[in-house]
This record gives sequence, C-alpha cells and structure tokens, in this order.
Amino acid sequence: MDKLRLGWIGAGKMGTPICANLLQAGYALTVCDVDPARVAALTARGAQAAPDPAALARDVDVVLSMVPDDDALRAIAGGKGGLAGALCPDQVFVDLSTVSPAGSAEVAATLAPTGAAYLRAPVSGSTATAAAGMLSIYCSGPQPAFERVRPLLERIGNKITYCGAAEEARVMKLVINMIVIITPAVVGEALALGARSGLGWSQMIDAIGQSVAASPVIGYKADMMKRRDWTPMATVDLVAKDLDLALELGRQCHAPMPITALAQQFNTALQASGDGGLDFFAVLTWPERLAKA
Repeated sequence: MDKLRLGWIGAGKMGTPICANLLQAGYALTVCDVDPARVAALTARGAQAAPDPAALARDVDVVLSMVPDDDALRAIAGGKGGLAGALCPDQVFVDLSTVSPAGSAEVAATLAPTGAAYLRAPVSGSTATAAAGMLSIYCSGPQPAFERVRPLLERIGNKITYCGAAEEARVMKLVINMIVIITPAVVGEALALGARSGLGWSQMIDAIGQSVAASPVIGYKADMMKRRDWTPMATVDLVAKDLDLALELGRQCHAPMPITALAQQFNTALQASGDGGLDFFAVLTWPERLAKA
C-alpha cells in the first residue's frame, strides 16, 4: 500500500468522511481545522492533530485541503501559519475545494517559491459518496505530481479526470455544478405544473426516475423529494456560492448564462426567506410557492 504520510486541512461535512475513509485505508493522517471538535472526532479514529497548516506540512508528504471558499484557501496558503512558510519542493499540495479559477491562480503564485507541486482537485458528490470513496475528481496541475498521488486520489474517488496543467479543473467543477444546481429549479417547475394538473407528487418523481429525463442527481434525491425532507447534504447557501463563481467566470470570459442567472435567483429567494441552510434541492419548492402566491 502507498506509504505516503498525509496532512488534511478542513474537516467539514465532506472532509470528515473523506478523512475517515483514508484512516480506514491505513494512511497515516494529520488533521488541522479551525474547529477543535472536528479535529477531536478524527483523532479519536487514529489521526494526529496539528495546530496550523504550517505545522501540519512539516511532517507529511502530501497536504490535502477542502475549505469553503477563496478566502479560506488564501488563508491556509499564505496567511499566518500558512503553507507558504512550510512546504518543500518534494511535497505535493492537493486542494479539493470548489473555488474560483482566479483565486486558485493567486494561491499558485503564493506557493510557487516553495517549489512544491500544486494540484487543483475539486470533487463532485455527496457526503455518502465521500464516505464510500466514490467521488468524482477533476484534477489539474503538474502531471508528474498527479501521477504520483493518483493512487491516493483513487482512495477518495472512483472517477478521476485529469483536465490540464493549471486551473482547468476549477472550470470543470463549475461546469458540472451549474448543471447539478440548475436541476432542482427545472424539476420543481415541472412538479408544480403536474401537481396543479392533478398528478401525485411521488408518482411524478417515480415516473421521472424511469424516463429519459432521469439522472444520477435526481436518483440520489428521489427519496428526499418524496419526503420533502430538506436535511442538508449540500446547503442552498453553499451552492449559491458556487453559482456566483460560475457567473463571475462567465462575466470574465463574456459567456451568456441566462438560465444559470435565473436558477441563482431561486437560490437567492430561498436565502431571503430564511431557508439558506436547507439542502439545495429545496429550491424545487420555489416554483410551487410562486404558484400559491
């Protein structure tokens, strides 16, 4: 088995099950997070704790991170106790966050003097697929570093796509997320129409799942939709951030994105109503709410 010593920064909803999976696979893992309780939960499973990213980086071969946004990634790279003061040329830094291509490029420039390889490896999936090691991973950066850590990535995901030498993986993740996040807005509009015309809610969801309109994300969310249980796997607040990143990239490269902009308005409406903490598929209720207005 690969004997790489691993450091992990960011033990949130996705990071924690990935770390648990790596520990179960026998990797030596050191963890750092702003929340001590998250670290404690993983040290109870056999991980070691580090006080900050710099301390973590000094004792590992590969540093991995999954953090919420551009600012958090900049902070672990170049802030006080950041990776820029600790990484060495023989190390690899793999970031699995969903962040902007521009913010990621800034981090690349910050870390360049260290000589360490920087891989951008955003993931697609849920907490369940994270726990099972079945995420989709889009990776870009130096190809030799990618080949070095590929066995490690295969512990995290079962579908790995190498996208290019720089920020291509960041763009690919936004492309995928656009399609996923738009889906509940489309499904919600269709379900609202069917319901007003006398069709049963569960009946429609089953029929969609058995049709050419079926997709993995609809399949994952079928039971949630039937129960109208919006316990979050990924929140409205989180995916709204991702659509903001996509729309900003569209502005930068002059790509018209009217459907994405409309879907973002549905997310904004849920946030304004106090429902930003619900699962993002709760957006499908907004067309139904409009019909009752």
